[in-house]
Amino acid sequence: MQLLDRLKRGIIVGLLWLFVACQVAPRSEMTPDLPPSSTPTQPAIPTPEQPTETPPWSAESLRGVAINLWHPWVGAVGNTLNDLTAQFNRENPWGIEVKVTSAGSSMVLADWVEQGHPDGLVAQGVVAPPATLLTWHVRDGRMRPLNDWLNDGEWGLSEARRAEIPLVFWQSDQVDGWQIGLPVLRSATVLFYNLTWAAELGFRAPPQTLEEWRTQVCAAAAANRRDADRTNDGTGGWLVATDPLTALAWLRAFGLREEFDPTGGGWHFNQPDALEAWTFLRDLVDEGCAWVGRDPTPYDYFAQRRALFYSGQVLDLMAQREAMQRNHSQDVWTVRPYPGKSKPLVLVSGLSYGVLRSTPAQELATWLFIRWLQEPEPQAALVRASGAYPMGPSTLARLEDYRAGNPQWGEALTFIPIAQIPPNVPTWRQAQWVVQDAFAQALQGTTPRTALPDILSELDATLADVAGGW
Repeated sequence: MQLLDRLKRGIIVGLLWLFVACQVAPRSEMTPDLPPSSTPTQPAIPTPEQPTETPPWSAESLRGVAINLWHPWVGAVGNTLNDLTAQFNRENPWGIEVKVTSAGSSMVLADWVEQGHPDGLVAQGVVAPPATLLTWHVRDGRMRPLNDWLNDGEWGLSEARRAEIPLVFWQSDQVDGWQIGLPVLRSATVLFYNLTWAAELGFRAPPQTLEEWRTQVCAAAAANRRDADRTNDGTGGWLVATDPLTALAWLRAFGLREEFDPTGGGWHFNQPDALEAWTFLRDLVDEGCAWVGRDPTPYDYFAQRRALFYSGQVLDLMAQREAMQRNHSQDVWTVRPYPGKSKPLVLVSGLSYGVLRSTPAQELATWLFIRWLQEPEPQAALVRASGAYPMGPSTLARLEDYRAGNPQWGEALTFIPIAQIPPNVPTWRQAQWVVQDAFAQALQGTTPRTALPDILSELDATLADVAGGW
């Protein structure tokens, strides 16, 4: 019961976390080729059995329409969106006026939508995590599905544009045949890897299997214990991370599948593959091959060779490059997918545009704005500001200089064909934090190893309570 109580408390603690999605140089000879990036050959828009709501649309009805779009971005991405909005307001042929407002985080934005803006403002469009959009669609009916617009000959995205956006980017926003969101910036959960240090340790290629990965992280930890610098003792190897996407990536790497049963079975993490994953990682912690840092970010640890690997996001690439410069490191580094029992993988996540229900004219105006933002030029500007994935070849063609100057980003592009998505169900919005708390408990040295099966069992029980109260 004590573990169950801790898991339940983890829901409250976890929901206070900020779920942030935003903030060709030659390949290294040590980096083997992965399959080339590919895109779906058919449009990825489902056709729902239910009839769509298609009001009369006309350019004249859009004259003078004003809309508000709320987003979580600050800094460079927020500034870029402000500039793009000003451009749209100047150039759009319908006279639509858009105002964008930053909530500062996805959590604050969700509170504005669900509880009301402090100043009584109302949004017609949002930028939010897919699980949040799905919640607002399934639970509250707030979202205006995009199917009819996407496929409309006059107002939609062209078939070519729809088809070039990778299918995996669309899937997070799909439920029951509806396309609820339009992908805006996508990232991937990856492993950062110091190629230079690995070569000095005797490894001429990145690990391809879980056992090879274990060998390399333990060798790095042993090297730090043996060197003359006593301040780095206890470091090296893998820098432990317990965020929801890292936890899920490791579970999937060990073969976990169908952790959610949409037919009524609910969440099902208590599987042999999950116990194997937790035991494998807990062994690394107990053996000193993995360690927990005190700093909230991993960038300096990695630059100072206190971690051969760490779990991060494609969105972390900019910050890591800055840390390497700040620490005067000349090490060559890259990003890698998670090694799996059968094949490598990454998890793709991010933010999406959504249209909230309002008047037909405001809904259409909001759609036209986010459709324009999805065009290659505006989208490329957002990628440059954020470091996220591009939405297909048309956007990438405008980023060749960026790719050439950011070889790790170019490497990350090759992972798109092996990408998976987190569960695209509304309850993942809450469930992810329970998974995080359980994963953190499993890796704590103070948790008895014999308790790992009990934590998995209690994880499913707690998730059933979360789903029941949702």
